[in-house]
Amino acid sequence: MPCQEHVLAVSERLKEFGDAEITVVTFSNPARLDAYVQHLGVTFPVVSDVDRELYQALGLERGTLRQVWSLGTLKKYWHLLRAGNKLQRAHEDIRQLGADVIVGADGRITKIFRPATPDARPSVDDLLAHLGDSAA
Repeated sequence: MPCQEHVLAVSERLKEFGDAEITVVTFSNPARLDAYVQHLGVTFPVVSDVDRELYQALGLERGTLRQVWSLGTLKKYWHLLRAGNKLQRAHEDIRQLGADVIVGADGRITKIFRPATPDARPSVDDLLAHLGDSAA
């Protein structure tokens, strides 16, 4: 799944984020968080926003079927299947679009990446560049 791939890319380069705090916010049922964390294999916090209050506050919308099943997303799934991965039944709203948010040391949002499709997440280099901008 593209989101998992994105989280893993950040996780692999975690040391480059220095003392920045990284948190994954999901709308998964809190009872499923342990399985979610185990599935992702990350060491940073994963919290649940079941009511999607943060998603709404950030202006994150549900995507259309065309956005969710974009050519890029279909290609990602094709590569995962070819690599021997199995598709799993979704337990959440697959149409909820996510974001990557950089918050400065003062607690203010300095950058929000709102990808139009699930596969269009910013690169780790983009995140690091904007993280550096937020420290200035």
